[in-house]
Amino acid sequence: MNVTFHTLTSLAIAAALSTKQTKPIANESFVFSDVPLLSIGFVTGVMIHGLLDFVPHSYPIKSIVDVVLSLGLSPAVMIFIQQRHRLLAALCFLGVIFPDLVDLGPAILNSHLGWHLPVVKIFPWHWPQYSGSIYNGSRPLSSLAAYSLVAGVSLSLLYLCRKNFFRSYQER
Repeated sequence: MNVTFHTLTSLAIAAALSTKQTKPIANESFVFSDVPLLSIGFVTGVMIHGLLDFVPHSYPIKSIVDVVLSLGLSPAVMIFIQQRHRLLAALCFLGVIFPDLVDLGPAILNSHLGWHLPVVKIFPWHWPQYSGSIYNGSRPLSSLAAYSLVAGVSLSLLYLCRKNFFRSYQER
């Protein structure tokens, strides 16, 4: 799936998990007791990435626009997230992009920089037999349904967890 949709799901995962996050004393942004929750956020991000890549889908956003949009969306939203949830959101984001960094990063660096890094796809959802990627434009309705479901569920979670996850208007 496009990285933008992975980014949106990472924000939804962080918002949902933020309801379980320990309230820090004073303005601490890290509480050691949150380490298991932070780990769950990262691992959930990796697993959701796999689920999204397994579902049949095309790529409605061109790759350069997709990467720029995703890399702009995540930091922009960080401004509106409560400080105590920013590390959680960052680790969820890292979790959802980690499989692409590991499996696709070397090939991208090789093509753009002329390097010769080894290219090995570790995550099964990037293997042809398990990938839902559709490059020929067939099945546009199932792809639209998948993207609509991802956006709908993610935006719903963000809305439902908004009071806990995002800073209030008075805090900005």
